[in-house]
Amino acid sequence: MRSRRLVPVAVAAAGFAAVVIGIHQGLVHVAPGYEGTVTTGWDGGLNHEERLLARLALIGVVGAAAAHRWRRLAVVPVAAGGVVLFYAARAVLHYALDPGLYVTVSTYGGGSTRFVLGAEPFLLAAGGLLLVAAGVEGWRARPRRPDDDQSAVAPSAR
Repeated sequence: MRSRRLVPVAVAAAGFAAVVIGIHQGLVHVAPGYEGTVTTGWDGGLNHEERLLARLALIGVVGAAAAHRWRRLAVVPVAAGGVVLFYAARAVLHYALDPGLYVTVSTYGGGSTRFVLGAEPFLLAAGGLLLVAAGVEGWRARPRRPDDDQSAVAPSAR
């Protein structure tokens, strides 16, 4: 089945799309009903880590496609997905520890606000998991060759 061979590439492409959409979303937002803004150190452009994640996800798609020919390259989407998952976990842990997520914190003006997770970590985690799944499926998928049928037949008895 030729369509079965395309499953890892399609899953990796979906993971790449989730990562690209995720890096354009916000990591942390102010909770609804609270005043305040989240100020970052740059004016809206993607930082180098986010660009790196998009490139890694693209390499994962290429690795999933190359795994059709060379089975060992199925580790490329697994490694890329692992890096994306690590980045998402590290970013969430950073904001969960300081100042804290889902807890009320005081602002400079004397008010209080609450920070919640945005869509970015969830989309990055989904993209990373899809890349890992593409690598695992690429490793398990075995190309069907015409000579496989002959090797499966038992030798005839004399």
